[in-house]
Formats: sequence, C-alpha cells, structure tokens
Amino acid sequence: MTQPVDFLTVPLANGGTWTRLSRLTDGRVMCCLCFEYCTHDQLNPVNGGVENVCKPCAAREQR
Repeated sequence: MTQPVDFLTVPLANGGTWTRLSRLTDGRVMCCLCFEYCTHDQLNPVNGGVENVCKPCAAREQR
C-alpha cells in the first residue's frame, strides 16, 4: 500500500536540489527548527495562517 507524502524541494545555487519530507500522510508537518512532525494546531500562527515552526520553537526563537 502506497500513501502520498509531500516533499519540499529547494533549488541550490550550484544547480543541484535539496529535498526533505515535509508532510506525512496523516497531515502532520515537519517543524523546520526541531524537525519534529506536528499537527496543524501545534504550529505557530502567523497573520491568519501558520508557519512550519512549532509553538515551542517559536517561543524559544522570540527570547
């Protein structure tokens, strides 16, 4: 059984790419600071949306 997942692919200056798994099939998203998978309600709210940073990491970054 194959389930879809989302990957984040970023082009690099040297012409290559960098790819990481960004979303699991159950909807959890990887925090870009601690690399833990979080549910939507665990992500930091920003301007009516959310960013891919969990609330604990966002609180540490604000200090």
